[in-house]
Amino acid sequence: MTLSGSAAAGHFFNLLKNLEVLMSNSVKRKRKNGASKIDGLMVAMVQMVIVNDPMQNAINYIAEVRKAVADGADVVIGSEMMLCQYFSSDRYEDVSFVNDVQQAIQHIISESAYIDAVLVFGGIGVDAAGMVNEDGRRRKYNAAFVVQHGKLVSNDAGLAFAIKTLLVDYRVYSDSRYFYDLNMLAYEMGCAVEDLLKPFTVKICGVEYKLGVMLCEDMWDIDYAIKPSLILKENGAEILINLSASNWSWRKDVKRDRVIADICRKTGLWFVYVNNVGCQNTGHNFLSFDGSSTVYSSGGNIVALTEPYKAVTKVVELGGEFVFSFTRPQLPDEAELYNAIVQATKGFLETVPDFAKQKVVIGNSGGIDSALSIAFFAKLLGPENVIAVNMPYSNFNADETKSDAAELCRRLGVKDYRIVPIDKIVDTTCALTGIKVGTSQHKTAQAVARMNVLSAIASQENGFFTCNANMSEIAFGYGTLNGDMRGTFAPWSSCLKQDVYRLADYLNREVYGREVIPQSIFKRPPMDELTMAGTGERGDPFFFGDVKQNGYHDQMVRAIVVFRHGPEWFLEQYMAGTLERELQLPVGTINSLFKDGKVWLDDLERCFGLYQDAVFKRQQLVPGPLVDRRAFGSDLRESILKMLWTMAYKHMKMMFGIKKYPSYQAV
Repeated sequence: MTLSGSAAAGHFFNLLKNLEVLMSNSVKRKRKNGASKIDGLMVAMVQMVIVNDPMQNAINYIAEVRKAVADGADVVIGSEMMLCQYFSSDRYEDVSFVNDVQQAIQHIISESAYIDAVLVFGGIGVDAAGMVNEDGRRRKYNAAFVVQHGKLVSNDAGLAFAIKTLLVDYRVYSDSRYFYDLNMLAYEMGCAVEDLLKPFTVKICGVEYKLGVMLCEDMWDIDYAIKPSLILKENGAEILINLSASNWSWRKDVKRDRVIADICRKTGLWFVYVNNVGCQNTGHNFLSFDGSSTVYSSGGNIVALTEPYKAVTKVVELGGEFVFSFTRPQLPDEAELYNAIVQATKGFLETVPDFAKQKVVIGNSGGIDSALSIAFFAKLLGPENVIAVNMPYSNFNADETKSDAAELCRRLGVKDYRIVPIDKIVDTTCALTGIKVGTSQHKTAQAVARMNVLSAIASQENGFFTCNANMSEIAFGYGTLNGDMRGTFAPWSSCLKQDVYRLADYLNREVYGREVIPQSIFKRPPMDELTMAGTGERGDPFFFGDVKQNGYHDQMVRAIVVFRHGPEWFLEQYMAGTLERELQLPVGTINSLFKDGKVWLDDLERCFGLYQDAVFKRQQLVPGPLVDRRAFGSDLRESILKMLWTMAYKHMKMMFGIKKYPSYQAV
């Protein structure tokens, strides 16, 4: 039997449950024979969805705690900032909001009086001495609390809670905007971090345990001078517990497994990692939290893990002489990407009033981006909640694209397919403003008219309408600001064009198991259909790739946005004959697109000029998922500036004399 995608992952976790029963029995036998005190310790990982209500989160956590204790848990661990959304932004400056979190903490402490277990959870720590941050506001900490028998347990240094040592101030994170870190506190107190970063001593069944509690970034210490895990070990910790709020990104599990395995080998300690699930947002970017909570042995092996994207509480018994180890299942890239976008989109839908009754309105052009949107939302919301609108103008739209738009809806069962010609809107606008047919302004008028139609229908239907733009188009500003770049949600805004093709193919193969998106849509080059050409013209001057092959300009966008490479880097790689390799392109791609070095260089400067000129559009971007290592929105901070050609670039350009890309070196 062959299993693929999420089905294979589900099969893996069923097998895992059976193996864990065997492992648990083995550990219990060893504990009876007098093993080390960590052997047989029962820990529970509470992988929760964090809702927009501190007290409700506390109530939900306590409910999971009771279940875990009934299953034998000695220590029940929640995630970082578990009582409120980590991305609460400037709500952290709202005193009433912070007070709500404090009341939620007190609720957990009170409830713990009737629970025979140690509770570890994340929340906002408030300085009891009335100290303030540099902004003059009440001092707050990203903190982890240890509670037992109705009391807050202090650490061995006397701190009432664990304080995050390494604050995150990159990408979408702005920890130091709101929180004070342990390093700053130590400096203020005139002592070393080592004097404050100490374990929490608790008693379980009469035996003392020293819990090394830390928060998220504290384990990602590779580029930091301070190593919290090693300090905790030196200060007597007997187990390491990490509370995280870590959003999904490409192959992050692989890197985390490697980082934690290294910590385990250096410290000789077991490691428990607990993350939340669900979706949170920055206002621009919707982040998917995959959970993937994991227990690692002292040797760094994975001995227990939770199923991703599921709210679950898992009880694990530690120790044992013979420890089972597991290899984390890896889904295909398209499956991981799809799962992350589903989670992010569900998170968006939950922010929409009466989202359960919502209808989504999607412009159905017969192109790949809109086809993917329709197929995606038909699966997520049901085809009865999708309104697909084809908006032809004059004879600009080909019969083939109009036919594909209708066929797509037929295959998906989307019965509310509407054809709304925009001739009168566009012609009236042009007549009143003097716009002539064939000009760029005429193209803009068509795009704006379509946006107005979608907006009007969405308003009438009490729904929302999508922006179908992808990351590649957004990067180069290839879209009309008040036209196709408007909408309520942009599901593909951090997907390259080639990702759109691959996701569409994945929906056909795996999600639907049949060809709902016609092959003719895949095969047709992107067309804008904004001119008199009948079948339209090539919709852009870029090579973006497809289902099977990376595209040059797609990979260029990724190099610029994700890896922050400038034109100097491209020139350097071109002259070295390594550009194709670095961009993961087939050998010969560059010479097939550009007849010589001058044509390539002209394209490079054109693309960087377009990229910088489009900043003002990106600053007004519709919210969408964050599913790459860098994405437009809160993740990439851009000022509206003109393109700067650096002195280094100008010097390299003077040295640039290659007539043809030396593809023989690109191996």
